[in-house]
Amino acid sequence: MKKLLFLVLLMGNGVLAQSLPTEDSSKFAKHAAASFSEFSQANERFDFLAENCIDCHNAEDWAGSLAFDLMTPAQIPDHPEIWEKVISKLQGRMMPPAGQARPDNAKTDEFITWMEAYLDHAASLEQHVGRIGLHRLNRKEYANAVRDLFDLEINAESLLPTDASVEGFDNVAAALRASPSFIEQSLSAARVIMSQAIGNPSPRPGGSTYAAKGDQYKHIAGLPLGTRGGLLVEHYFPADGQYVLNIGNLAAALWVTSQEFTHTLIATLDGVKFFELDIGGGKDLKAIDQIGDPAVDAINKQLKNIKFYAKAGPHKLAVTFIHRSFAESEKTLHSMTPQDGASVIRLGSIEVQGPFEPNGLSQTPSRKKIFTCYPESSVDELDCANNILAKFVSLGYRGYDTSDDLERLEKLYIEHAANEGFESGVRHALTAMLASPKFLYRSESVPEGSEPGSIHSLSDLDLASRLSFFLWSSIPDNELLDLARRGELSKPAILDAQVDRMLGDPRAVSLSDNFAYQWLNLAAIDEVDPDPDLFRDLDSGIRDLLKTEVRLFVRDIFLNDRSVLDLLTSHETWLNERLALHYDIQGVKGDKFRLVSLADLNYRYGLLGKGAVLMASSYPDRTSPVLRGAYVLEYIMGTPPPNPPPNVEALVDNTPGTKQMTIKERLELHRNSPTCAGCHGFIDPLGFALENFDSVGRYRTIDRSVGRPVDTSAHLPDGKPLSGVVELREAILERPDLFVENLTQSLLLYALGREIEAQDMPLVRHIVADSAQSNYDFYSIVRGIISSDQFRYVVAPQRNAATDQQKTTVALAADNF
Repeated sequence: MKKLLFLVLLMGNGVLAQSLPTEDSSKFAKHAAASFSEFSQANERFDFLAENCIDCHNAEDWAGSLAFDLMTPAQIPDHPEIWEKVISKLQGRMMPPAGQARPDNAKTDEFITWMEAYLDHAASLEQHVGRIGLHRLNRKEYANAVRDLFDLEINAESLLPTDASVEGFDNVAAALRASPSFIEQSLSAARVIMSQAIGNPSPRPGGSTYAAKGDQYKHIAGLPLGTRGGLLVEHYFPADGQYVLNIGNLAAALWVTSQEFTHTLIATLDGVKFFELDIGGGKDLKAIDQIGDPAVDAINKQLKNIKFYAKAGPHKLAVTFIHRSFAESEKTLHSMTPQDGASVIRLGSIEVQGPFEPNGLSQTPSRKKIFTCYPESSVDELDCANNILAKFVSLGYRGYDTSDDLERLEKLYIEHAANEGFESGVRHALTAMLASPKFLYRSESVPEGSEPGSIHSLSDLDLASRLSFFLWSSIPDNELLDLARRGELSKPAILDAQVDRMLGDPRAVSLSDNFAYQWLNLAAIDEVDPDPDLFRDLDSGIRDLLKTEVRLFVRDIFLNDRSVLDLLTSHETWLNERLALHYDIQGVKGDKFRLVSLADLNYRYGLLGKGAVLMASSYPDRTSPVLRGAYVLEYIMGTPPPNPPPNVEALVDNTPGTKQMTIKERLELHRNSPTCAGCHGFIDPLGFALENFDSVGRYRTIDRSVGRPVDTSAHLPDGKPLSGVVELREAILERPDLFVENLTQSLLLYALGREIEAQDMPLVRHIVADSAQSNYDFYSIVRGIISSDQFRYVVAPQRNAATDQQKTTVALAADNF
C-alpha cells in the first residue's frame, strides 16, 4: 500500500488530519475498519462512535469530511483539535443531526466524559503554555494607562486607530499589529495628551463642537433634576480665561414648530448655572409670525457669543431645558407618549470657543499628579525634572526603567527647557515616554541564550503586567512593581493577597465593563436600529440603558465573588425608572440605577431576560429565533453552530391578501429543506423559547405583526419539551458546567491575550472542576487562570521573518525622538 498522507476536515470546520489517494481508498478503508474494530473491543466507550457516528463519518461516505474509521487509538492525542470539536458538537447536541436516531443523553455524556479524561491525561504528559508574542496596548488599555499615570480621561477612539478583534475580543496580541500608521497616530496622541495634562498658559483660541444625542424628551443623567433633554460634555479647557458658548439655532420661520409655548434653556459649568434664556411662546411666536426671518435671526442671535469664565482642566459643561408638563401642548393626542403628545424644542449642537484673554493655569488633577515638585530657582530645575521623569518612567515602562531610558529623556528635557522653560521640557520628555515602544508594547523576557520554544517562568515584572492588564486593563501600580522588583510577587501567599487587593480595587470594574461586554457581544446592540414605524413608542435612548443594566448586573456578581451561575438565575437586576417602564415594571423612580428584585417575573431572571441580550440577537423589525438560538449556543453554552451554507434560501415573506404567518410558521417551511433541517433542528427551539420577548426586549403574549398569540413551544433535539424562557434556563442548568466552561474559556482568552487552543481545554476543564467545589464562584475561576502554566510561563520565541519585521516596525517609534 502506498504511503498515506491523509487530511480529515472535522464537520467542515477546517481541522487538518489525513487524506488518502482515491485508488487506495477501498483497501485502506478495510484496514482502517479493522483497526477501529480492535480499538472498539479494547475500550467499550469508543463503541459510541461505531454505534452512532460511523455510518455517516466513514471512509466511503466522508460526511462532514470526517472518517472515524480511519483513526486509531494512538492518533487521538496527536489531533486534540479534532476531538475537542467532537466534544463541543456532542455537548451542544448538534450531532447526530436533528431528526435522526440519536443516543440517549446519558450515553452521550458518558462518551464525552471518557474522551475528556483521555485528552486530559494525554495533555498532562507534556507542559503546554502557548505563544503570545509582542503585545500592543489596545485603545482601552492605552486610555486606562493614561488615566492611571496622569489622572486624565481621554477619548482614545478619537486619537488611535480601531483595534482588530479575534473571537469578539480586542486584546489579542496577534491582531494588534504594529504599523507605520499606528506609530504616527501614537506620536500625535502623545502630543495631544501631554498638552492637556500639563496645559499651556498662553494657548491660541480654538473651538470644539458637540452634537446632542439621546432622547431630548427625557431627563439626561448627570444634568440637574427638573430638566429634560440637552447634552452634558466633559470639555478640556487649556487655560484659565474667558470662553464663548454658541448654541445651535432653535428657531425657524418656514415651519414654526416647537414654538407654541415658552421653553427655558439653561447652561451650567460643573453644575453652576451661568446662562438662562426663555425662548418660544408669546412674544417670540408673534414676532416670527409677523416679521419672519429677521425675528428668527434675532432669537437665534441670543444663543450665540455667550461668554463665561473657566479655569484650566476638564470641566462638565451642560446645556438643557427646564422641564415643563407635556400636557401644555395643544397638539392632537394620538398616543400616550411624549413624542406625540408634546411640542418641545430639541437641542442640536453646541460649540465652545476659547480661551480669550488667558490668565494662567490653575491646579488641575493632572498638573497636581505631574508636578510633585516645582523648582524655586533654575538651579533646582534639572533635579526636579529628573524626579518627575523617574516616577513616570517607572510606572509607564512597567518597572523596566533603565539609566539609558532616563538619560535619553533627560536630554530631551534639557534641549526643550533651555529654549521654552521648565514645564515645556517636562512636557516634551513625557511625550517621548508615551510614544516609546516600552510604553506602547508588552514584551515578555526570557533568559539570555534560551532555545527557541523553550519554556520559562515569567519574571516577576512580567507577572505584574499580566495581572494588571487582566484584572484592570491597565498598567501595574507601585505596590505591584515594588513587590516584583524584590522578587516577592510570585510567592503564592503574596500573589493571592495581591489578587484579592486588585479585585477589590475600583479598577477591577474592567472585568464587567470590558471583558463581559465583549464576551456577550453587546456591541451588536448598536447595529440594531429598531424600525421607527413599528416602534414609535420606543424610548430612543434605550440602548445605553440596556447596556448599563447588564454591566451593573455582571459587575455585582463578579466583584462580589458570587457564583457565576447567578448570571443565569439571579432574580435581581439593576434598573432606573426609564428602563423599568420599558420592562413594564412599576415602582422604580428616578434616573439612578438601583438593585431591584424581579419578584414573580421569573421570565426576567438572569441574562436570558435582559433586554440587551434579546436586542443583540434580533433584527430591526422583528425577532429572530435563528439569531437568538445561535446566540444561546455560542455565548451561553459555548457550542457555536456552524456557519450557514452559501446561497441559503431566505424565509418565505408574508404577502398582502394572504394569511399572515408567524415567524415560527415561516421557519417550519424553511426547515422542510433537508439542507436546512439539520442545523435549524437544534438552533430554532432555543430561539422559540425566547419568542415572548419582542426585538427590543419587551415581554409580549401577542405577536402584533400577525395579531396572534406568541407560540413558544418547541422540542430540543433529544425530545425534551420547552414552553418558554423558564424551561430553557432550566435545561441549560441541567449541565451547569457547560455554561461555566464557556465563561472560563472566554476569560482565559481575555487574560492571556491569545486564542484558545485545543491543548488549553484540559486546563479549562480543570478550573471548572475546581470551582465547582465552591459553587463556581467567580474568584475561584480567576485564581485558577492566574495559577496556570499558561499564565505563569512564557515560551522563548522562534526566529522568523514575521517576528523580525514586527520588531523592526516597533523600533521605528524610538527614532522619532
